Amino acid sequence: MGSNPFSGRTVGQMLDVAAARYAEREAIVLADERISYAELRRRVDRLARGLRALGIQKDDKVALWLPNRPAWLVAQHACAKIGATVVALNTRYKAHELSYILEQSDAAALILTDHLGPIDFLEVLDEVLPELTNAEPGALRAEKFPLLRRLIVDAEDPYPGTLRLRDVLEAGDGSDDDLEAAGARVTADDVFTILYTSGTTSFPKGAMISHANCLPHGWNCGAQLRVTADDRVLHALPFSGTWGGVNIPLTAFTHGACLVLMEVFDPGAALYLMEKERITVWNAVDAMILGVLEHPDLDRYNRSSLRTGGVAMTSGGAQSLFDEVVTRVGLSQAFQPYGMTEVNALALYHDLDEPAESRKLPGVWPAPGLEVRVVNPETGQPCKPGEEGELQHRGSLVTRGYYKKSEETAKAFTEDGWFRSGDLAVRDEAGRTIFKGRLREVLRISHFMVAPREIEEFLMAHPKVHQAFVVGVPDVKLGEAPVAYVIPKEGEILSEAELMAHCKGKIASYKIPRHVRFVKDVPRTPGPHGDKVQKARLREQAIQELGLQ
Repeated sequence: MGSNPFSGRTVGQMLDVAAARYAEREAIVLADERISYAELRRRVDRLARGLRALGIQKDDKVALWLPNRPAWLVAQHACAKIGATVVALNTRYKAHELSYILEQSDAAALILTDHLGPIDFLEVLDEVLPELTNAEPGALRAEKFPLLRRLIVDAEDPYPGTLRLRDVLEAGDGSDDDLEAAGARVTADDVFTILYTSGTTSFPKGAMISHANCLPHGWNCGAQLRVTADDRVLHALPFSGTWGGVNIPLTAFTHGACLVLMEVFDPGAALYLMEKERITVWNAVDAMILGVLEHPDLDRYNRSSLRTGGVAMTSGGAQSLFDEVVTRVGLSQAFQPYGMTEVNALALYHDLDEPAESRKLPGVWPAPGLEVRVVNPETGQPCKPGEEGELQHRGSLVTRGYYKKSEETAKAFTEDGWFRSGDLAVRDEAGRTIFKGRLREVLRISHFMVAPREIEEFLMAHPKVHQAFVVGVPDVKLGEAPVAYVIPKEGEILSEAELMAHCKGKIASYKIPRHVRFVKDVPRTPGPHGDKVQKARLREQAIQELGLQ
């Protein structure tokens, strides 16, 4: 792959290099707005000076609560230039999550939008900061948030207690701040961003990601995926996550590619953009893929430019979707990566020359800067090929820990420095590491350890099943028995007997669900790459419904 030109560099330095090398090429497109690399750098430097004029210093935390629009990337890179740390906020957060993270992260500033479709961000904010209405813009005083002074809104209308982003940019024009000197004080080991886990079972934890954790990795991913300045990347994955907000932009910018943004994903609009913008790279999760495959105008649009992209089954998508992405959507070199907040997206990825049968496996080769091992979760001993165990990571891609959570950080690492992913994986005879599911969700049936994902994928192979989710409940004979919650495809009627007949003789008898519940939906929580199913709540629901309490 060759030496990495961004080893030891910062994200701010990277943008300077990209702007010099790809000056007039398009860096970002959103609707009719087209921003070149030179213009992107100009906006970033302008905002960086404006933030400095407001008093934002190195290591201050700046929270971003914006959809996928250029302002988000401009703010992220402006913070990188001056050494401020970006706190990425999910646009679907309500007052509870917003309040917790603003306080826990020690946010000194919040940059937000006023509206996104029907969502009124200021209305949510009012629940968190009732003091805002009477505050002097740029000088908020809130007892619960002693460091939070500046609220900046990306909107034309002025709002009480806030500054307009446009005005902060204009302040950058009048600043004589030495931006180059400020940038020289930023090092690759400084924290670039704090990314919060989705918190399906507890309050989210903020993983600290340094420039060194993610910037060289972004370049390596681009080299692995053969990204060039001619590539155009359709991007609708939320900026609040490691894949959408860190890996994909850095992969594109380090190689001069163009990000074609969608503030909100819409299958029809995505197909239109694939044709209009000659999209070559599309990264998507299963909910997006299903929307495109089921769109009535799928075959009307020219998608011949599509080449590659990562596809992830995050919300219960069947592996068969991968085949349809390749054959029907036309993403001939699609692959299924593995990643997590603490170790970067695409921590495990593929060679594009692998056959599709290999590229559909979630994994499989560790990216440069990462070691992986699979160990017995009870003994800590390395597993043999074919034996499932906990996937653990070590290397430069791994977070240093969780912000202001020393106890949780200590628990996350082994004594010899390996990060405990909490994921179930297996290494095969070819040396590939394949993700199987979450370890805490694994069923222990008799003396077997069974990943629910395996049963779920088999159930979703039934033509009438849209999604399936499997949890374990106490069982006197087996110790634990599988229960399936099944969402049928729209308009389909499916019986338990029909589904059992689909299973018998085709999967091991102990993997066949003992009970099946047909539902319209299951408990979910918003995640950076789609809603995550709350398996713990689903298990409690199953125990209650089956009278096992």
